[in-house]
Amino acid sequence: MAEPVVLVEHISSSIVKITLNRPKAMNALNAELLHTLVTTLREHQDAPVILLEGAGDRSFCAGEDLKQTLAPKTGSAEELRHSFDLLQDLTRLTSSSKALVVAAVQGYAIGGGAEIALAADFVIGGPKAVFRFPEVPIGHAVTGGISLRLVQMVGLLRAKELFLCGRFVDAEESLKIGLLSEMVENPKERALELAQQLAKLPRISASSSKSSLERAVFPNLESVLADEVNVANYCFAQSDAEKAFTDFAARKSKTNGSPDEVPNDQNLKTNKLLQATPGMTAVPATQELPGDLNTALERAVQQFPNAPFIRFSGSDTSFKEFDQGVAKLAGGLRSIGICRDDKVMVMMRNSLEMVQTWFASNRLGAVWVPINSELKGLTLKNVIEAGEPKIAIVDAEFYSEIKSCGNFNEKDIFVKGGTPELPSIDQIYNSGSPVHKHENVSPAAVSAYLYTSGSTGRSKPCVLSHQYFIIQASCAVTAFKIVPEDVLYCPFPLFHADATALTAVPALLTGCTAALSVRFSVSKFWDEIRDTGSTIYDFMGATLALLFKCPPTSNDRNHKVRLAWGVPVPTWAPEYESRFGHPIVELYGSVEAGLPVMQTGKRIVGSCGTVLPGYTVQISDEHDMPVPCNVTGSILVRSTRPNAFFKEYFNAPTQTLAATRNLWLNTGDQGHMDEQGNLYFHGRVKDVIRRRGENVNAFEVEEELLRHLQVITAAAFAIPADLGEGTEDDIKAVVVVREESVKEHRLTEIQLWEWAKVNMAKFQVPAVIQFVPTLKKTPTGKLDKLDLIADGGVKFSGR
Repeated sequence: MAEPVVLVEHISSSIVKITLNRPKAMNALNAELLHTLVTTLREHQDAPVILLEGAGDRSFCAGEDLKQTLAPKTGSAEELRHSFDLLQDLTRLTSSSKALVVAAVQGYAIGGGAEIALAADFVIGGPKAVFRFPEVPIGHAVTGGISLRLVQMVGLLRAKELFLCGRFVDAEESLKIGLLSEMVENPKERALELAQQLAKLPRISASSSKSSLERAVFPNLESVLADEVNVANYCFAQSDAEKAFTDFAARKSKTNGSPDEVPNDQNLKTNKLLQATPGMTAVPATQELPGDLNTALERAVQQFPNAPFIRFSGSDTSFKEFDQGVAKLAGGLRSIGICRDDKVMVMMRNSLEMVQTWFASNRLGAVWVPINSELKGLTLKNVIEAGEPKIAIVDAEFYSEIKSCGNFNEKDIFVKGGTPELPSIDQIYNSGSPVHKHENVSPAAVSAYLYTSGSTGRSKPCVLSHQYFIIQASCAVTAFKIVPEDVLYCPFPLFHADATALTAVPALLTGCTAALSVRFSVSKFWDEIRDTGSTIYDFMGATLALLFKCPPTSNDRNHKVRLAWGVPVPTWAPEYESRFGHPIVELYGSVEAGLPVMQTGKRIVGSCGTVLPGYTVQISDEHDMPVPCNVTGSILVRSTRPNAFFKEYFNAPTQTLAATRNLWLNTGDQGHMDEQGNLYFHGRVKDVIRRRGENVNAFEVEEELLRHLQVITAAAFAIPADLGEGTEDDIKAVVVVREESVKEHRLTEIQLWEWAKVNMAKFQVPAVIQFVPTLKKTPTGKLDKLDLIADGGVKFSGR
């Protein structure tokens, strides 16, 4: 019969001794010990005195048992968070209980073990007592209220040193700096003597005095305990511990699992969340999600070999055929020297070959770097330099531009559709031996760099893991109820998350078809929807407005579409839905954050949806402090899912730090949340115009102007105000109107301004309106405002 993990002995009617009883594992915490210890302390919280000690003479408690983890049943974020809550309960049941608690530390008190010991009222140490806080150096976080208690014990600077350096503190130093009440030869014997002495004290006086002292020194204990849980979940969900986990596994392998290799916080904290976790999403419900894209493709080929995977330009490619092409391309890439961690840059329009460059690169453990096909000159050169690619694979139309940048030797630029004398992608396909077995990569391994749009600043490469793509795809599969019979249509470029994480990968997970287009075209959109048999499509930017502005036809409902998803959803969405006969689903996300918010129920007008499981969204002020419901602020996001966010901006630590300050992902967006948890997006911070005391959302100004029947597209932005004191900015609107309106003088700038005064809020009415023939957009359909200037247009006053 197995020994109980916690021993309880009633020394007397006033003293209860509780022993952590896992001596072979140095009393390391597993889920059973943690749960039993909390239960035991709760059952005896009314005892006058509690003795806490560890079995054996080597360790009080060596932290978390890595062999078993604190989330053994499901490995889910929810189970792990429950364990973190239990760790906090240990502190509540010692420091805040009526009992006087004496801890006997006869050896190691590491990580969680140190936190348990230091929550006691008296800490008696032996000559071999050793404390250590290893969490921060391996990317994790402390719990048990120690972030508050340690500062009071040893001072702020010393606490920072112990947390951030994670060094061992021996018994003599522990006594000197205040971690020990006493240091004696036999701590267990001395602890018992002290317990007997404390048991003689008047009980009410003793417990009340303890409580008064704790409240005086730690008045905000509960808020600290709650914050520690949030921080711990956030840190465990990141990939910083991946290397530490690998190193530990290697050490364990070398020692063949010897008991001397202690699986505890002395080496590392980790948990099963480093792998893709079952139950986190349902794709499919009976099967655990793959941890990486290589495995996802391997499974898809086994499960749906002959089903159409990629539908492009009137042709279908099955999962099996796609995999064969990937194997050939990977073999060719290997033959020209591409290996693990190399960057393969791709500048192509959407094509089957472009998708295969992604999976072929990943098969070798290399990184796929697709870049914006519209880039030229210095901007293109900067983007290439930012990604540090080893080779480039490009369409022939981009060859001259790539070559002129001077970032590559000519032999390292491989061309699709070029002249015979140029190195070609066909040569890669036909050289080397096909690679059918992929490199083993962790879920946290880098799959691709996707660049930010650059519509408000220089594009930055977002480093995205394999699991990032799996998580985003699984969110889409669950929210949109994607099944193998679906056809997902995406007209946007493969260098964007819509076509990759939210179209190709969902097809990979479910066996449905990803229908890709070369580019978005208003005139061809519905024909392509019909020709591909698409059931779901995505939109962004001005897509819906451009489609809705087209004259109605008898074919408007002649399609198989069951839903469309994307952002932004305009106020006239019900009219769009009625005309085209399918619902619109709104969401909120970015390359960095993935998809933390989706409309999963009935659409609330103006709302992006509610926060998905595994994410936390906070609306904050300029100091990242939360604001009340219905107050506008910055949108901050956290996730308890491993690798749900981007890892970093490549080679840009300052920008990465700014985006992840205070343990939140700072999205750069503004919004508010109502009492029901619905998120309302107000626009990019840089798209918010400060005007006469009002924060004016540029998108809302644009949306209002689009209500005019003659307006096709509009871009609103801030210009310097010249109206005197008390103003910050003014609004300029650059507008594209119907061609016949200009030719026939149906609409002038002043007529549009007069219309705006009647139909828009006073603070939204532009001070300057300029008609232009076209407005530049990014390839993803966003308005590109970088080149818009204050000069030009017709200026108005008299608002």
